Amino acid sequence: MFLGVDWGAFVVVFVVALAATAVIVTSFALGIRLFAAGATEAVAAAPRSLPATVGGAACFAVGIAAVLAGLWLIVPQFH
Repeated sequence: MFLGVDWGAFVVVFVVALAATAVIVTSFALGIRLFAAGATEAVAAAPRSLPATVGGAACFAVGIAAVLAGLWLIVPQFH
């Protein structure tokens, strides 16, 4: 324990935070891409397919779940 820090625990927290960030950002970007499916410059009102809509909503649900989980961890009244 150099400088009183448990470096093994620090690395575990860093890796988990990095992986969670990558999953959430990728999910958000994929959700935007799926919701944009069918929309072009020429036809702004093109219909979006049902699988793209459901997939986009599921991707945004991952982000919403992450925010709610973070709030649950931060706010002590929720425990």
